[in-house]
Amino acid sequence: MTSGLYYGLVVLRIRTSSSMANVTAKTEVGPLDGTPSKRMFWSIISDYDLKTGLCELIDNALDPWVGKKLEPGLVIALQLDANRQLISVTDNAGGVKQENLRNLLAPGGSSNDPSSEVIGIFGVGSKRAGIALGELVQIRTRWGKAGTFQIDIAKDWLDSDAWELAYYQVPDISPKTTDVVISHLRKSFGLDDVEALKTHLSETYGWFIAQGCTIKVNGDEILERSFEHWAYPPDEQRRSATFTFDASQIYEINANITSGLIMDRDPEEENYGVYVYCNHRLIAKALKVREVGYFVTNEAGVPHPDASLCRTIVRLQGAAHAMPWNSSKNAINFDHEVFKHLRPTLIQLNSHYSSLSRRLKEDWDSKVFQFDKGSVEEVDVADASVRHPLVLPALPRVNKPKVEKLKSRNKSQIQTQPWTLGLVESMAAVEVITRQRFETKNRIALMLLDSNFEIALKEFIVHRDDLFPPSKYNNAYIQNLFKIRANVVNEISQHVPLSKALLTRVSHFYNIRNKLVHERATVEPTDNDIDSYRSTVESVLALLFDLRF
Repeated sequence: MTSGLYYGLVVLRIRTSSSMANVTAKTEVGPLDGTPSKRMFWSIISDYDLKTGLCELIDNALDPWVGKKLEPGLVIALQLDANRQLISVTDNAGGVKQENLRNLLAPGGSSNDPSSEVIGIFGVGSKRAGIALGELVQIRTRWGKAGTFQIDIAKDWLDSDAWELAYYQVPDISPKTTDVVISHLRKSFGLDDVEALKTHLSETYGWFIAQGCTIKVNGDEILERSFEHWAYPPDEQRRSATFTFDASQIYEINANITSGLIMDRDPEEENYGVYVYCNHRLIAKALKVREVGYFVTNEAGVPHPDASLCRTIVRLQGAAHAMPWNSSKNAINFDHEVFKHLRPTLIQLNSHYSSLSRRLKEDWDSKVFQFDKGSVEEVDVADASVRHPLVLPALPRVNKPKVEKLKSRNKSQIQTQPWTLGLVESMAAVEVITRQRFETKNRIALMLLDSNFEIALKEFIVHRDDLFPPSKYNNAYIQNLFKIRANVVNEISQHVPLSKALLTRVSHFYNIRNKLVHERATVEPTDNDIDSYRSTVESVLALLFDLRF
C-alpha cells in the first residue's frame, strides 16, 4: 500500500519471553463505536481556498468523463457572484444514482476505482471542499433521465453528532446534471480572485480542455494554457526520459520527464522550475525547492533569473492511489516512493538545463530565442532504479560577461588611468542593452554611447595636463567649452589625429541624438546605427586612452 494515500491496518507482533508463553483468556466487553467525528470536516477548512475547493468539484465531473473515453459534450460551468457572494458549479457528466447519494456525504465514499487513472480518489474532496468554502452546500443531481434529488449540508448538521441527513426529490433539472450551490461563504472573494481562478483553471486542466472538455467561469470559456514552449538551440534541444516502474509492486506507473530551455520566460511570474502532472492534471507549478535540485551545489543551484530559461515537466500516468500528490491535489509528497524513484533523473535533467541557462545568459537572444523549432531527444534510462548518471552532452564553456572581458583586456590601462573604468563599463552596458527585448533599446544605447563619447573628451582634457594646462582649462573654461561639441572636438583634434571620416560619423550621430532630445520628431536609431556609432566611439577611446575592444 502507498503511504499517505489510504488507510491501512498496522499489526504489531510482540516477541514474548518463555514466561509469557501462555495466552491469557479474554472476555468480550462490548463493541467500540468507530463512527468518525464531524470535527474532521472542521479540521480541514484551512486546507482549502477558492481555487483548491472548486477544483475538487471539477475533478468530480472529469472522472466519469474520462471513464467514458472522453465522450464529446462535457460542460462544467462555474458561476461566481461577487456581489451576492454565491458560488455554483454545474456539470453534465452524468449525475449520481439514488443508491450512490451517500457518496456525496460519507467520508471515504466514492465510486472510483483506486487502480484506475482518475483524479478524484479519496472520497472526501468534494464534501470537505464545499464545506470549507461555505456554511451551506446544496447539491442537486439527476442520474441520466431518472428523478432529481437534493441534499443540503448546513451548519446545524455539522454541529450535530448524527450522520443521517435527509435527502429530497425535487423538480427535475437537466438530465445527467449535478448542480452544487455554495452560500454563506466562510471567506469572501472579489473580481481579482475570479480572474486568478480563470488562469488557474486554464493551467490545471489544460490537457482536458484540449481533449474537448468545456469549462466556463461566469460565461467565459476557459482556454487551454500549456507550458510546452521550448527553444531548440543547436546540440541542446530539449530531452526526455521515459520509463515504467511498479509502485509498491502493485500499481504500474508510466513516467515521462522532459526538460529544456523555454521561449516564454516571464521575469515577473518566474515561470521556470519543475511542473508535475498526475493523470494529466497539473499538481505543482514552477517548483524551486531542494527536492528537485534547487539550493543544492552542483545541482540546479540557487533559483535566480540567470537560470530562468530552464523548465522541467514531469508527467505521471497510472493508478490514482499510486500518485505522489497530497489529498488536496495541490502539492507533491516528496517522501512518496514514486517521487523518490524518479527524483535522480529529474534532478539530473533540471540541473543540466539550469546550468545551460546560466552559461548562455549573456546572449539568450542569439543563442536561444531564435531557435523555436526542433525535436526532442530521448535519453536512455538504462538502470531500473534510475540512479545511474544520464548520458548528457558537455555543457558549453562559461564565457565571461562582456564587462569582465573588457576590464580584463584593459587591466593595465585601468590601473594607470583609473578614470577609464567608467568608459569601459559603459561600453559593456551598451552591449547588454542591445541584447534586451526593449522596444526602444537602440534609443537607450544611442544616448549612452553619446554620453560616453562626451565624457571621454572631458576626461582626456582633464587628465592630460601636458596638453591642457589646468591654469587655462579650469572649471569655468571647461564648462564654457562644452557648450558647443564642435569646439571640444576641435581642441582635441589639435593634439590627437582624429580622421575626417571618424569626425563625420561622430557629427552624424550627434545630430540624431539632438533630434531625439530637442526636436518635435522622434527618430528611432537602427541596429546598424548603433553598431556604427559603437565602433566609432571605440575608435576614439582607443586613440585617447589606448583602450582595446
